Amino acid sequence: MPILRRSLVLLAVAIGGIALLAPLAARSAVPLPPQVAEALLPVADAPIVVGQRGALTGRQGATTPSAGATSSAESLVGGVEVSPPAPPMEATLVVVAPPAPARVQPAAAPATYAGASVWDDLARCESGGNWAINTGNGYYGGLQFSHATWHGYGGAEFAEYPHEATREEQIVVAERLRAARGYAPWPACRAKLGLP
Repeated sequence: MPILRRSLVLLAVAIGGIALLAPLAARSAVPLPPQVAEALLPVADAPIVVGQRGALTGRQGATTPSAGATSSAESLVGGVEVSPPAPPMEATLVVVAPPAPARVQPAAAPATYAGASVWDDLARCESGGNWAINTGNGYYGGLQFSHATWHGYGGAEFAEYPHEATREEQIVVAERLRAARGYAPWPACRAKLGLP
């Protein structure tokens, strides 16, 4: 009895699976419109090539059946089978539009406030405007760079640590950082100064 029950369950699952997958398979098939192939020569004018079956001897045309010949797709001419012409094999070219190019936002010009640059305002907020500050908290200079960020954005070309570089050199590295990440590396002062 359990074998019969298992068989019935498997049969129900198989039928249910087919019923569920059939609509999906029908939707995935893309109907292609039938294409009518134009012959280079009218079929009546096509030469009949007699040769071995399957040999690439040229265009093979159908012949009119002679007396006593069968009406199959192939016929005999001079004792050799001749097949009707095969439909042309053509590749279908599908043109896909290229994706639209991504829009590149132009870099924002450095903001200035009352004749002083935004970097002076950020330095006043971050370090009290002291460009040579080193309090031992792991952040250095007027804009409070970490050692890793300073080196990651080319600060080592000026000095080993940010507080050892001039105001102008610190601003050069800050411009590189702002070009890559905006004002996000200075979150508190960014919000306080209303920077984008």
